[in-house]
Amino acid sequence: MDRRTRDVLALLPVLVTVAEVGQVTTAAAVLGLPQPTVSRRLARLGDLLGTPVVERRGRGIALTPTGEALLPDAQEGLARLERAVERVARARREGHGTVSLSFQTLLGETVVPALIRAFREVHPHARFELAQGSRQKALDDLTSGRATVALVASPPQVGGGSATVLYDEPLVVAVHRQHPLAGAAAANSPVQRSVSVTELVSSGHDELIVLKAGYGLRGRVEEIWADAGIPLRIAFEAEDVHTARGLVGAGLGVAVLPAFAASHDVVPVGLQHPRARRTIGAVVRDPYRDPTVAAFAAFVHDRGAGVALASLGRAVQGDEATGIRRR
Repeated sequence: MDRRTRDVLALLPVLVTVAEVGQVTTAAAVLGLPQPTVSRRLARLGDLLGTPVVERRGRGIALTPTGEALLPDAQEGLARLERAVERVARARREGHGTVSLSFQTLLGETVVPALIRAFREVHPHARFELAQGSRQKALDDLTSGRATVALVASPPQVGGGSATVLYDEPLVVAVHRQHPLAGAAAANSPVQRSVSVTELVSSGHDELIVLKAGYGLRGRVEEIWADAGIPLRIAFEAEDVHTARGLVGAGLGVAVLPAFAASHDVVPVGLQHPRARRTIGAVVRDPYRDPTVAAFAAFVHDRGAGVALASLGRAVQGDEATGIRRR
């Protein structure tokens, strides 16, 4: 944009106001400017365009053909600018902005939709930008500023931010129904028995299906096996829990996964280890820089655990059976 165009833009409010009221004196009052200043600005606008934009007509003032030609675009441009300013102002008001949320893929099936729905019941105009992937990706999105909220396992404390734990859940060994350790587990039943890493290895069917590096669950499995002093025997690396469970169902190995209900082919078996649990929570970066993000942070802190547990179909009173517990 050249300098002349910028100068013309700065004078358009005067032209539009004069056209609307038809008098320089009244336009000056509306604009909060001295009358001579309004007259000088109209004259300056004519100089920039090479021809006057207003002319005397009786006791009032009227637009010249040049002014008439310029007026519609001037009105439209100023109206669009006014709407843009209002959008920015509205976004700064609580509940009218955007929450950029990055989360681990498994949480996108139930927990994330439930949190968004419950929050929008209170703030129906809030918008969400979503990204998903591994735990590391979600945290990288938070660090880089691509996200303002991360939903992850083992939520870390971040400088200038806040972390809220939603719930704890056990990790179990997913085995094929015909696996020697499956026992008499029935479909849709809770975990039937519990085994140690040593027992799993002794069964002779301990080839593991794990998630790829960067996923929090992969790191936890490596820690548990290292603590037991047993090397991992990796059969496949998957990018999500559903694929890992499907590979187990095909009889291609076993997997350590978050607790789940038994299906036709895959049975959960408890894992005996103090670290065979994971904590799910939300990390919010600089929550008070944006009112809507601050409102979401407060919502997660106050109601997030209840909403998340309800979405998983695990009421608090059912914790003893499922192993899921509120923090």
